[in-house]
Amino acid sequence: MSFSSTAIATGIAALSISGVTVKDITAIPENVKERDCPILFPSPDSWMGGANGEPSEGPTTFGTTTSRLWTFNRVYRYVYLHAPVGAGRGIKDFYSAMATKADAIITAITTLDISDVDVKNVAIGDFGVITDPVGSSFFGFMVDITLRERLNND
Repeated sequence: MSFSSTAIATGIAALSISGVTVKDITAIPENVKERDCPILFPSPDSWMGGANGEPSEGPTTFGTTTSRLWTFNRVYRYVYLHAPVGAGRGIKDFYSAMATKADAIITAITTLDISDVDVKNVAIGDFGVITDPVGSSFFGFMVDITLRERLNND
């Protein structure tokens, strides 16, 4: 087993989230249009971070006698854009729908099934104004997904 952040991004993009388009790291939008919303995509400037790891204690059940199982926790950050600012009277017009999508996103992420990867935490940020990569304003929130990844160090 080895790390594969690209496989993780692909796995997240393949999740089925009703009414939400989910993008992979190879498809981060440069410019989001109203017709693209709601959309979830890797944060262009802070997608992966918060990595820490340590060897597991005790003997491993695979590999050579010198191999060690390492566990790493990494945070993957995603941007959720629901609707452009100005599409309604204000953010309160979208709160109910955004809460429904937040629940759907959390539910889908808990089903993530990637070998040697476990979902440890999913955090939804404050609802507010978020900008796309070119600076257009949308109502949305950030999603932080903490994953535990296992690596066999042969």
